[in-house]
Amino acid sequence: MTRVLALLCGALLLSGGAWASDGPRPEDHEFNPNMPAQLLGHDETLKTADGTSFRAYVTGDPKARRGILLVHEWWGLNDHIRAWADRFAHMGYRAVAVDLYGGKSTSDPKVAGQLMKSVDQAVADTKLKAALESLKAPGRKLATIGWCFGGGQSLRATLQDPAAVSATVIYYGQLITDQDTLKTLHGPVLGIFAEKDGWISPDKVAAFETAMVKAGKTVEVHSYWADHAFANPSGERYNGLAAREAWAVVKQFLDRNL
Repeated sequence: MTRVLALLCGALLLSGGAWASDGPRPEDHEFNPNMPAQLLGHDETLKTADGTSFRAYVTGDPKARRGILLVHEWWGLNDHIRAWADRFAHMGYRAVAVDLYGGKSTSDPKVAGQLMKSVDQAVADTKLKAALESLKAPGRKLATIGWCFGGGQSLRATLQDPAAVSATVIYYGQLITDQDTLKTLHGPVLGIFAEKDGWISPDKVAAFETAMVKAGKTVEVHSYWADHAFANPSGERYNGLAAREAWAVVKQFLDRNL
């Protein structure tokens, strides 16, 4: 188990600040909070094992040696998540961003909450499993990643086919503490959390860490002095410095395990 608390203090914690205020960083070109002029991938229709159709955004080299499943925030599958998928495509991944809202997305928090609550988890699980299946290829290692609502779904996606997933990334998502469930995991889990998060609070994170350790699984946790959804530049809680530091951790984690 690894736990790191990143305390980002003083003026560096100005949430909502534009990324440009930190100065240009050519080495971080793949983490640009501004929406690209044109997306690289396309929407596809996938099917679950029982024949139910659902949508996903697919991008990246079909022959890539690394694949990643992305799960959207409570806003739905929007161009922000599609741009994240393209970011991974630029890094050499085959990326699939799954839609768990049946084609709906919103920028209204009230509607987002309703959409999130309307998700039938059993149905969502079949979509997550099918999306993972679509990413499988000989010699390809797979990871999952998600934010907010999608953070919890990232872990659930891995649990649909644990042996197929080499690494799981959770950005401040709903956690599972049932040890029997966690024992089925094969690859390590990275958790990115916010110390000021009132939803996925530090005590919930600690309970998850404890459950993972008792289940005999590898977990790495990084917590930042920021609020929930700090990595989304379109939100009021965006924290550029925390987002950049967290992304560096995510890249290193994936590079080690894929």
